[in-house]
Amino acid sequence: MKRKFIHQKGLSNKFWDIDYSGTTQKVVYGKIGAKGRETVKEFSNEVECIKSSESLIVQKTKKGYTEIKEGAKIPEKKELSENEKSEIHFWNAIEKSNKHKHTHWNEYDLEEHIESLTEHLSKWGKERLVSFEKIFQEKLVKLYTAEIAELYIILNNEFEFKDGVYTLDSYLSVDGFLYFRCWILLKGKTFFEDITKDINEFISGKYSFDIADCWAEELMYVSDEAYSENHENKDESEIRDAVSELFPKLNYDNGEFSLNREPKSGKELFDQYPELVKSMCELREQ
Repeated sequence: MKRKFIHQKGLSNKFWDIDYSGTTQKVVYGKIGAKGRETVKEFSNEVECIKSSESLIVQKTKKGYTEIKEGAKIPEKKELSENEKSEIHFWNAIEKSNKHKHTHWNEYDLEEHIESLTEHLSKWGKERLVSFEKIFQEKLVKLYTAEIAELYIILNNEFEFKDGVYTLDSYLSVDGFLYFRCWILLKGKTFFEDITKDINEFISGKYSFDIADCWAEELMYVSDEAYSENHENKDESEIRDAVSELFPKLNYDNGEFSLNREPKSGKELFDQYPELVKSMCELREQ
């Protein structure tokens, strides 16, 4: 049986073909347009060959490969813009450096993640680090919304519970809100996209975090720390300075930007997000 698969998501443009018959399994894989590499494996019987081949197919589809019909033309991959490529590199770096993304929240260590990310980025050249920093600042701007500010307040501010109602202090720390947005970015692309659509995704059951440690100030300096690993970074902010010079209107705090509306506070937050406020306040009381 011959089956053909391709993977054209993100930066990938690969093929993976499998042909299994009797006790012989042949796999050809590589970059689309190239000849590829071939592996041949012999099994003791046909059942084992089929079992192994079907297992490989399941693994590939889980990784994002899609099947194309025999004889069908492989679609031409859409050329990505430089910014799109930079964004893919950004999220890949964040997620690959998180050694505990598939483990329980109490095994996650923020400092370890930052150290691993710094080591990963230290292998990059200056131009690519500048692109990383630019995407980082753009994402901070994207998170500069009233809804994300409200999530910050729910997770961090003092609250009172009286007559079945939670009332939260409305104070929004400028620095704290910035470090909180950094923390969100460390959680990866899927969480970032979910939480920017609806902060109630925080209690969707898909995610589990230590809400007592939701500031990540260190992420602000990671690109320069990575650059310093292999270069003499005299002012300790060479990458950030380069981004500021190239993109002067990109201010991740509040210079050129303002919140889309005034964040809700006090009892209003409980009225707007009853389940989120209740579950987070109860958790914080433990």
